[in-house]
Amino acid sequence: MMTSTRDRMIAACRKHLGYTERPDGWTRFGQWYADRHGAPAFARAPWCAMSLSYVAATLDLGAVVGEFAYTPYWAEWFRKSGRWHQTPKAGDIVFFDWAGSRNIPAIDHVGIVESVMADGRVVTIEFNTANACMRRVRSRSTIAGFGRPAYPDVPAKPAKPKPKPNPTEVLVKHLPALKQGDKGWHVKTLTGLLWARDYAIDTEVIDETVFTEAHTNGVKGVQDAAGLKVTGVVDEKTWAALLRVL
Repeated sequence: MMTSTRDRMIAACRKHLGYTERPDGWTRFGQWYADRHGAPAFARAPWCAMSLSYVAATLDLGAVVGEFAYTPYWAEWFRKSGRWHQTPKAGDIVFFDWAGSRNIPAIDHVGIVESVMADGRVVTIEFNTANACMRRVRSRSTIAGFGRPAYPDVPAKPAKPKPKPNPTEVLVKHLPALKQGDKGWHVKTLTGLLWARDYAIDTEVIDETVFTEAHTNGVKGVQDAAGLKVTGVVDEKTWAALLRVL
């Protein structure tokens, strides 16, 4: 029986179950993306999106699955191509927002749908979950949507890459400066990054979308650790430090 490219993509992801990042955050997937895009810092950056991009590239499916390091950009790519859905199918790229919205700029994490359960939950394979590649069962409450690659019956040839600016510079230049008192989804992103860098914000006590004194203290800690000027204001260099691209 012929195996579809969708099934080959899922099977290739399964082969990485159990993989863990090094203590310093390095992964083979991040290194692949760093080498491919000429941005060494991605070797130790959050790797959920880069890993799925790596798997797709090894199967010559990059043109239909995509190649991204930043999950909101990836989801927006699917939306613009008319392949953004709210009902899952096996092989879909599933995008998560832990706050439960369906707002693409708020997306935190990504995985691939391995199967759909009778009760509507999805079984996923996710990279960079608890610093590892693991199988998860997820409810719809944290899912922003599903990107559906146009899987062909035979492996697709990757599109010829076009010259593009350094992705590190593009990423941080699109993020706004933040200071105490600011509100919105970018503050939520900051909250998550502070958690990831061990500067935890108690979201049970405060609204994670409001820049509080706790955020200021966390930002100062990141700036001090990165050798930056300690201001408590999230500028371009501070975003770079938070995203491990500095």
